[in-house]
Amino acid sequence: MRLDGRSALVTSKTYNVRRRDPRYVASVPVTLHRFLPKGPLITRGLSLDVSVHGMAALVCSAPRVGETVVIALSLPGGPVEVLATVRHSSEARCGFEFFPLSGNVQQGIEDWIEELREQEERLFPFSHAAAADRE
Repeated sequence: MRLDGRSALVTSKTYNVRRRDPRYVASVPVTLHRFLPKGPLITRGLSLDVSVHGMAALVCSAPRVGETVVIALSLPGGPVEVLATVRHSSEARCGFEFFPLSGNVQQGIEDWIEELREQEERLFPFSHAAAADRE
């Protein structure tokens, strides 16, 4: 809930997000290779979360929505590069949707996400999903 200028209560709009895949918190360094009319540009940042189809990151010199970038990241199985489209962008935070991945890269990201999921379950054993199952 929020208050308007006259201190009356105003209800928030319902915000319903439906995602194809769960996201997992992941903070790893990322490098964006951008292809601009003036030439290639390398931008560095830090991932915020990841799913099998995309990720969010804090980046310096954020790219524009619709821009295609190559994201380089170091996964536990080794470094990978993925081609992605910028789906949303603010001054620092960006959301990326991966283009279809090659088999090795897809497997590397899935293995990384499985490690993140297991780590999350160890840290937070009573997840919201488990609580909902008990009701």
